[in-house]
Amino acid sequence: MPPHLPPDSPRRPGFTLIEILAVLAVIAAIVAIGVPAISRVLQSARLRNAEGSASTVKSAIAAYLSRPGSLGTIPVTESALTAAPVLPASEWTGTAALNTAAAAKAATLDNLLLAEGLLERPLSIRIGAQNLAPAPTAVALAWSPASESFTNTTAPTADYSASSRAECALCDGSSNPGTTGAAAGSASCAFNLAGTGPLQAGAHVAYLVLKAVPDSDAYQLALDVNGAPLTVNTAAAPAAADQAVGTVEYAKDAGAGAVDVFYYLASL
Repeated sequence: MPPHLPPDSPRRPGFTLIEILAVLAVIAAIVAIGVPAISRVLQSARLRNAEGSASTVKSAIAAYLSRPGSLGTIPVTESALTAAPVLPASEWTGTAALNTAAAAKAATLDNLLLAEGLLERPLSIRIGAQNLAPAPTAVALAWSPASESFTNTTAPTADYSASSRAECALCDGSSNPGTTGAAAGSASCAFNLAGTGPLQAGAHVAYLVLKAVPDSDAYQLALDVNGAPLTVNTAAAPAAADQAVGTVEYAKDAGAGAVDVFYYLASL
């Protein structure tokens, strides 16, 4: 049994309840200040990645159009049609009967530009749902730079429709991707860029599809790219209304907390 300490011996060091509470209060204050700051930094990184991806694809499109022998237009990779030919017949030198809705799901503009050697690596967008790769055994569309066409003789089974990606579609001159109820595919690329009306019918319109972007990120991206005059939502209600004007557009949120964002790139 240890001997008792004499009355004048110093007490063992320790913290009083008040000191512990004070330390906890300081830690809570640091967390309250630091966590939102970290969240803003991470959001800024996601937005810069999306804007950088858009710039990269724009540069690749410009390089494609300026190559010797270029067709002078952006190949169509997206369509709302269900009957063959879904993609323009001029872009298909493979088995024509295979040019169906499955072909449109398997075709993306970024993969086409990658096949042309104009993108250094597959597109990687870190905002919203991350890029989804098709099954390893899925048959992708084969784009031939020599013939400027798809050359498949086997039915494509790859499906990029749930992925963030770049696409090019034919504009119908009326349907806006930032309007609730707009049809998917080629009917939804008539961007109202400046608030003065949609793009011309028949134009080949290239854009990014950013899947399942959180409302707050979608709003901030629209604010950064479109500017305040063309941004219809607010930080307090980031997707309460259709963002149907500007380069970045999205339909209002139906309660999921995330929206699909359409980011205009180019049109011809």
